Amino acid sequence: MALDGVPWFIGGDAEHGPDVARQLAYLATGGKEGVGGPGDLKVTALDVPGGGVKIAAGGASILNRVASQQSYTARNPVTDTSVQIAQTGSGSGRTDLVILRVDNPYVDSNAQAPADAAKGPYNRFDVIAGVPAGTKSVQDIPQYAGLSAINLARITLPASTGTVTAANITDLRSLAKPQSDRQIVTGTIDGTRVTLSSGAWSTWPINPITGIQIPSWATHAVIRMDTTIRFVSGSAYANFQGFLGPAGKYDGTTQYADSLIDATTAAAGEYRQPFIVPSNGLWPIPASLRGTTAQLTFRARAANAGGNGVIGSSSEDYYFADITFTERIS
Repeated sequence: MALDGVPWFIGGDAEHGPDVARQLAYLATGGKEGVGGPGDLKVTALDVPGGGVKIAAGGASILNRVASQQSYTARNPVTDTSVQIAQTGSGSGRTDLVILRVDNPYVDSNAQAPADAAKGPYNRFDVIAGVPAGTKSVQDIPQYAGLSAINLARITLPASTGTVTAANITDLRSLAKPQSDRQIVTGTIDGTRVTLSSGAWSTWPINPITGIQIPSWATHAVIRMDTTIRFVSGSAYANFQGFLGPAGKYDGTTQYADSLIDATTAAAGEYRQPFIVPSNGLWPIPASLRGTTAQLTFRARAANAGGNGVIGSSSEDYYFADITFTERIS
């Protein structure tokens, strides 16, 4: 089979076919589908809950399930409040799926042509009513398996219910192309020594890691701290806790996107040991921190009364953090 004669984009008198344009959309997302940003096309209850839902503005990439290596891009410029959810009867509850679908009669013989061939609509929000409880994807329903559509939300209503509230909505969106950014940042070690206490936290290492640039799109982070601990005296059996917050504002009590790290170690006598403090999962990044310069502070305390030894550091030691900022559905 010969090449498509007009690649994207030649211009002039060349006629650029829709297949090539759809392949461009496919390649731009690496063949993935979903919404463009964490808040895009989010399904929520109406401002005054009633028999419908609202869908936020945003965009999406939708795989063309009739042809390989092709995607559609759809845009919702303003919040849509017109999506209706039918009331349930007195006999039983019901589960519905809210989706965004594309109907292209030029490639899909099952799709109906719109009344206006020029302006469409060729895409729309749709509600698939009466799906099995727990359904996560419209493609899991046999009669819709070949539909070019993405999942937005699942609505679960009990019997005799005509009002949709937040408790009835399960978010099913995924990001088409989530962003990530890895930063390895270093801190300045000094000779500070702290005596661990089972009743109070001590900042250690004493100097925070500053100058951390949080991307404006970051919703979460995975953080790992690597350092060397100098065991000075006694047995140190400790919990470590990390704080990511505004530069210069850590006060030991206010918590910013923190995570308790149950890393422990035991030792007696003065010697140095490498130590890794991994975060236990994703740290949520508050909206107030996104796009700002922040600092990372760690602190420790004895895990029990027998672990209140003295730990410290010296100029020969090291201290750095490996941070990966990620984008997740919000």
